[in-house]
Amino acid sequence: MLKAFFAALALTVLLAGCGGGGGNNAPSQPAGSTKVTMSDFKFAPNTLSVKAGKAVFFLVNDGPASHDMTIADTSGKVVAKSALVQAGDTSTFTVDNLTAGSYQIYCDVVGHKDAGMVGTLTAT
Repeated sequence: MLKAFFAALALTVLLAGCGGGGGNNAPSQPAGSTKVTMSDFKFAPNTLSVKAGKAVFFLVNDGPASHDMTIADTSGKVVAKSALVQAGDTSTFTVDNLTAGSYQIYCDVVGHKDAGMVGTLTAT
């Protein structure tokens, strides 16, 4: 009985040491990327400027809901869309061939764009 107690205790301590929490294990921002923090319901910054061509965005979800970043041209046509980033997570979003011009960015999760989660992107 005592042996089983200590085995359970050791397992509990071991599992507690493997717990989550970002801390030192959080991914770092890739060199040359543009950091965009997403929260309910905004992008920060909401005005972005990048060089045309390959654009890399480091998306940080600082809100309690999932978000993405959709890029649309002036006609409303979607030119790129990130993966859905869960609350508290980060993601690297790469657009390989972004042509020079003005774009709208928005969160494509239902209701988020209407709630004001929009911004502008200029590629030069």
